[in-house]
Parts: sequence; C-alpha cells; structure tokens
Amino acid sequence: MKRPVFVLVFGEGGHKAQMDRLVSRMEKYMDMHDMKFVCISENGAVITSNSILEIYQVDPIRSKYWSFKNFLFFPNKYFKIVKCFLYLRRKYDLKALISTGPGLVIPFSFLFKLSNIKIIYIETWSRFETKSITGKVLYYLADRFYIQNESLKKLYPKSIFSGLL
Repeated sequence: MKRPVFVLVFGEGGHKAQMDRLVSRMEKYMDMHDMKFVCISENGAVITSNSILEIYQVDPIRSKYWSFKNFLFFPNKYFKIVKCFLYLRRKYDLKALISTGPGLVIPFSFLFKLSNIKIIYIETWSRFETKSITGKVLYYLADRFYIQNESLKKLYPKSIFSGLL
C-alpha cells in the first residue's frame, strides 16, 4: 500500500518562508502521524520537518534575469518535471499539491489536474495590488485559491482570504 502524502512545491526566499510557516501550522493543528509531505523545490530551497519524507530539487522553469534562457532549455526542464511527477505517482498516494509559488508549480499543477488530484495555491504575501504570473494561472487551475491580503479580493473574486501565514 502506498503512503499518503501532500506534495509541497515552493521556491527560495519568501516562498520558502511561507511554506515553512504553513508546515509548522499544519503539524500543530493536524494529526500528522499518518500524513507526510514530499517537497519539490527550486534553487536548493529546503525546509526541515519530521513530517517530510523526501525533497526533490528541480531547476526553475524560467529565469528572472534572461528571457532567452527560458526557451533554450525548455524540453529538458519539462522532461525532468514529468519524470519527477511519474516517480511520485508510482511511489506515493498523492492527496494534494500545495504551493506558495513560484512558477515551477504551473507545470506540476497541469499534471496533478490531469490526474484528478487536488491543488491548493496560496498567493504570495508580497502581493497587494497586482497578480503574480503564477497566481494568474493557478486561479483557474487550483481547487482552492487562497490570498493573504484582503486587497487582492478585487483581483481574485472567487479566492478565499486566509490571512498571513
């Protein structure tokens, strides 16, 4: 029997800090004896917790600094993402994907959606008046879309206000 897991997708900096807080709160309020996490992160971002079974490092799907580079390694990056997803599906009972960003979550979300696995997205706490690129896509893909600042309600009318992590 496969072990049930939540898949956490996050990046470095604020995305990691938010995921760290989320995992701490989930462990505090949920009975985590049977539920564990598998992390997929970029740029070496790592969170530590007894509930984390494995951490997979994946290259960012886009460069913030050089747009041509985004297309140069396109097939290789997506092949690695599909390979990671198929490995996780074989090994675990995937209950949901939870993400605080970044763009890395977009291709994983398509794969999870096609597999009928729930997607939970939390728009970054640094957004007050504009949508993130990831938020623009995940608003339509996610089963639950949370915002951390009430001012975003006008941009994401069907979102759920969660408050800051």
